[in-house]
Amino acid sequence: MLTTDQLHIRKIRILLADDHRVVREQLAARLRRETDFEVVGVASTSRETLQETHVTCPHLLLMDPLMRDGLGLATLRQVRAHFPDLVIVVLTAYVDTALNMQFQEMGIQHILTKGIGSSQLLAELRAAYASAHSPNSPEP
Repeated sequence: MLTTDQLHIRKIRILLADDHRVVREQLAARLRRETDFEVVGVASTSRETLQETHVTCPHLLLMDPLMRDGLGLATLRQVRAHFPDLVIVVLTAYVDTALNMQFQEMGIQHILTKGIGSSQLLAELRAAYASAHSPNSPEP
């Protein structure tokens, strides 16, 4: 498992994807205050998410898959198929059992609700990245 010092040496490249502008802006501003995070892209639609993933090569995708375009789950499947090692963290206002099962079928283990505090969100992002890069981490 990576230590905090090792995480600071290599910035975690994050792509944010959410259809709400204020959420994107606030998340980006909060993440940019951290020395171990680098926001490499921001997307407001599923299509932009796919494009930005290809262009920016993030380490971690922080995405609300319940975007207004209705293509979020399909986008996650495409991202997972093209970037199997990409850490995906779902941040959404609504998760039910069926949706949770779909995330797990895609190998998405990090599912957070938008009611989470910023300190906890930062800790969860670091933990998700660290667990994916530990020698004993399971396949996504």
